[in-house]
Amino acid sequence: MVRRFVLSVLFLLLVSCATTPQQRPARFKILQINDVYKIEGLEGGNAGGLARVRTLRRHLEDDGTPVLVLHGGDLLYPSVMSKYLEARPMIDVMNLLDGDAVKDDERLLVGFGNHEFDNKTGDILLQRLNESQFGWLGTNTRWCNPACDQRFPRTTDIREYDFGGTKVAVIGLLYPQQKSYAASTDVIEAAADAVRVARSGGARVVIAITHQDMSADLSMVQKVLGIDLVIGGHDHRYMLDRVDRTWISKADADAKSVVVYDVTVDDAGVHTTPLRVLLDTHIPKDKAIDTRVQYWLGELSKELGGNETIATTKNLLEGVEPVVRGRESALGNVLTDVARQHMGTDVGILNGGSIRINDNIPPGPITKYDMEGIFYFTNRLVAFTATGQQLLDLLRHGVSRADAGDGRFLQVSGVSFTYHPRDGAYVVNAEDVRVGGKPLDLNATYSVATIDFLYEQGEGDGFTLFSDANRPAKINAEREADFRATVEAAWRAAGTIDTDVEGRIVRD
Repeated sequence: MVRRFVLSVLFLLLVSCATTPQQRPARFKILQINDVYKIEGLEGGNAGGLARVRTLRRHLEDDGTPVLVLHGGDLLYPSVMSKYLEARPMIDVMNLLDGDAVKDDERLLVGFGNHEFDNKTGDILLQRLNESQFGWLGTNTRWCNPACDQRFPRTTDIREYDFGGTKVAVIGLLYPQQKSYAASTDVIEAAADAVRVARSGGARVVIAITHQDMSADLSMVQKVLGIDLVIGGHDHRYMLDRVDRTWISKADADAKSVVVYDVTVDDAGVHTTPLRVLLDTHIPKDKAIDTRVQYWLGELSKELGGNETIATTKNLLEGVEPVVRGRESALGNVLTDVARQHMGTDVGILNGGSIRINDNIPPGPITKYDMEGIFYFTNRLVAFTATGQQLLDLLRHGVSRADAGDGRFLQVSGVSFTYHPRDGAYVVNAEDVRVGGKPLDLNATYSVATIDFLYEQGEGDGFTLFSDANRPAKINAEREADFRATVEAAWRAAGTIDTDVEGRIVRD
């Protein structure tokens, strides 16, 4: 592997020194989206959504410049609509992004995301791939049937375009994983091989669609020469970075924002500056796509048995990932309050990654559809005891990557604390923690409520307390119950939710 990587680097250095003099400038545009789970958009349809993506695409194409629409992965799942309708709406609406319900869309490409493989078997994925009127890229992803050496249907390793005599190559990379029917290999090795093949075929521009953390994207660009742009997914929020002349971008999930590139290629290289575009009410929805979106919302409502109102909220319940995975949220507060009260504990904690709605519930009704989003996965409430020191360690680890959008960030009840930046990380001092309004006692024992996922699998997010060797015994087993059913019963009984952000978690 190392030898092949070094040879690829040497090859690219030779290619970069052999440019054709006075090459005619070429121009094309890129419209980037990634991690789109709600085709209807967010905030009741007032932000994001694929109908607005279609409007923007049409506008970008108005001057005749070729436009590539590149999707950074997680197209099919996780989505409430996909959960009940087997991801059919996602493909149906994506097929309309070119304005033609029948014709193949040659300039729309999707890279695999990890959630494309959420189902235990590959049947639904294969069906949706075959229904796609656009291309999929799986440069380092293979179908295991049974050996992991076949391409998935409608999938290529490299997709090439010719814009004014300038060849542009696009590759698609997913971080390594192994499923029963799919496997993705080492990103660095696959990227180096693909870039070598693309450059040897005459590509002057190489674009990588990736689905991995931003840190992994940065490492890839630093190690693999010859990638001009990285269209990234997986982080769910707008991010932008640069290594030398190579831009790396991520758009907000659910097309709340997109990233637009206007690319010019000449003798000096590739010239572009990414532009973030917010898709809000200033951008009208394409009527044809919105009609299909409304149809699928109706089909979802049928599957749910109607979209009844569970309760009402006086305050904004923020459920978007940058909030529940990065700071105190009123939604996190009310969920952990119910957990703590039902389990009869001193403290309630909930990892932000378990709140899956990735949307905000404005003051007004909380609907059945909202509940499906919040409780995308089924969990039970459990309780255990922890010393004050162990509780402090949980809080410290929860905020350790507060700026990275990690699911480990803890929403809390019965406890308040302040965390401080220090040496590129965050710390929580014992004197800044209060439990039940009283200073934290490191030697005391506290009862803690949470969900079974965190209790049983929290070690995967780095919570060492939940390792097999350290996991504390459960308490209050007679109170254990389905989390969603417990919250729904509590909210129905209350009628109106008045919980707000209260200063439980303060960033210094």
